[in-house]
Amino acid sequence: MTSCMTVFVAETSPDVVALSAKDAAYFHNRAGVEFVDLRPAEMIAETTGIIPGARNISLADIEAGRMPPAFDDRSIHVITTCLAGPTAARAADLFAKMGFARVSYIDGGTRAWLEAGMPTHR
Repeated sequence: MTSCMTVFVAETSPDVVALSAKDAAYFHNRAGVEFVDLRPAEMIAETTGIIPGARNISLADIEAGRMPPAFDDRSIHVITTCLAGPTAARAADLFAKMGFARVSYIDGGTRAWLEAGMPTHR
């Protein structure tokens, strides 16, 4: 039986790139790159914390087009994350469909980020 999470990843646009945590770290704190964590703030605090500098934007807000002004610029590189990766793949697909130039998600999510030795804020 196929899980919803597997379907999210399998159905992403070919324009969406899965990044390892170490590859995502290469882009961290670079101009023109925005990290987005999709989880509710309570879940972020209770689990892994958030990647420093990442914006907390819900999947519902992305679907509705409710995003901070920085996302008016479709030339930015958007890197999405969640706890383990599948919801981030779905959000990355939404960003790609909205016309963002470069869209990626962290394969394995923020858990993989931590496992790779990168910091988070709680």
